[in-house]
Amino acid sequence: MNVQTESGFVEIDGSYGEGGGQLLRTAVALSAITSKPVRIKAIRAGRENPGLQAQHLKGVEAVAALCDARLQGAHMRSTELTFEPAEIKPRSLTVDVGTAGAVTLVLQALTLAAARSPGTTTVDLTGGTHVSWSPPVDYFRDIFCHHLRSIGVEVTLKLLKHGFYPKGGGRVDVEIRGSRDWRALDIGNPATVDRITVRSVASVDLKIARVAERQHDGFRSVIPEVVIEETSYVPSLSTGSAISAQAVCGVTRLGSDALGKRGVRAEQVGQEAARNLKAEIDSGASLDVHAADMMLPYLALASRSSRFAVRELTGHINSVQWLVRQFVDVDFGVERKGNLHVISVNPNSSGA
Repeated sequence: MNVQTESGFVEIDGSYGEGGGQLLRTAVALSAITSKPVRIKAIRAGRENPGLQAQHLKGVEAVAALCDARLQGAHMRSTELTFEPAEIKPRSLTVDVGTAGAVTLVLQALTLAAARSPGTTTVDLTGGTHVSWSPPVDYFRDIFCHHLRSIGVEVTLKLLKHGFYPKGGGRVDVEIRGSRDWRALDIGNPATVDRITVRSVASVDLKIARVAERQHDGFRSVIPEVVIEETSYVPSLSTGSAISAQAVCGVTRLGSDALGKRGVRAEQVGQEAARNLKAEIDSGASLDVHAADMMLPYLALASRSSRFAVRELTGHINSVQWLVRQFVDVDFGVERKGNLHVISVNPNSSGA
C-alpha cells in the first residue's frame, strides 16, 4: 500500500511497466475517488510521441471538471502532471478531443471517477470512435459496460456518429449513474457460447467494394458458427472500416475487434478479429485480456473479493495492479490453472 510523501502527493512513475496512457487515466480517476492528490512524472516516456496527447489531456480535464481539481502541467506533450482533487460531483460535460483521439480512452478515466459520484453524469463526447491502440466504441458499449453492470455500475452509451482516423468527428452520448456500492465479480469457468454477434461497419465510400460484407466473410472463414451478423455503411469524415465481435457465454461476454488498414484486404481484417475471439473462447477465459485490466480498478473498490480467469497476463494487467495499490488497500493474487491465470482481487476495505 502506498504512503503519501511529505508533500501530500502520491508519486507515480508514468514510465512504469507498459508505461502508456492507461497509467495516467487510472491515476487521475483514483486520485479523484480517494481524494489523494497525485503527481505523475515521465508520462508515456518510452513512447514515440511522449507526454500528453489530445485524448490524454481531454481525459484529465474531464475528470478535473468532475471534482474541481487543481491542475499543473496539463498541456500538450507535458511529461509531468499534478492533480489535486476536491469532491466528485455529477456534471453535464461536453468534450471535444479535437482530433481522431479515441473517445473511449477519455471515457476510461471519466467513467471510473463519475461512477463513484453521488448522481448521474452525462457526457457529449466528440473524437475518434474506431481508431488504433484503443477499444472501439462497440467494445466499450457491448463488453465493458456489460461487466460494469454486473457489479452495479450503470453506463449507457449511444453511438451517434462514427469517427475514423485521421479526421475523427465521431460522437457519442454517455450517461454514467454513480454509486458507492459496487458488487464483486466472481466468474469461474464460463458457460459454453450461447451466441456470437458480429458487427461490420465501413464508411459509405467503401460500399461499392463491399468492404463490410467481406469483413464478415473473413470472420466466417475462421468461426463459421456466427448467429447474428450486422452490416452497416456510415457517413464519416474519413475513410475507414472496423469489425467487432462478442461471444455471450452465460453471465460473461468475450470480445474482439479489428480495424481496416490501407493495403490490408477486408477479409484479413475479419479473420484477425475472429482469430482473437477464438483464442479467448478456446482458452476458457471468463474475461478477455482487454476487459481484465479495465475492470481491475473497479474490483479493487468493490464490497468483497472478486475472481476471474484470463488466458494471458499482459503488461497492462501487471501495470494496473501496481498502480491501483498506490491508492487503494487491496491484494491481488494470481494462480495458474492449466493455460489460464486466475486473478483474485481482495479489497481490504470497502474503498473510498
